[in-house]
Amino acid sequence: MEFTDLIAIKIKELMKEKHLSIYKLESLTGVYTSTISQFLTRKTKTIRIENLLYICEGLGITLSDFFADSRFAESEAKGWIKRNEN
Repeated sequence: MEFTDLIAIKIKELMKEKHLSIYKLESLTGVYTSTISQFLTRKTKTIRIENLLYICEGLGITLSDFFADSRFAESEAKGWIKRNEN
């Protein structure tokens, strides 16, 4: 699974767990509803790390907690060229 897809899935799971709408998440984070919505629906494929930090704070977790999910260890950045540093 692609890394950013997994981030979107994780945010959706946490929102569901905490019974939060996108509108409530905006009020907790200051991140615009449109920004959150476009990322969660995958119309935008990237998220700024600052926005993810604000979202984590709004959800009551740290970035470390967010990425502690074992699924992140299996994710990939598709389309990137991996280079040997030899």
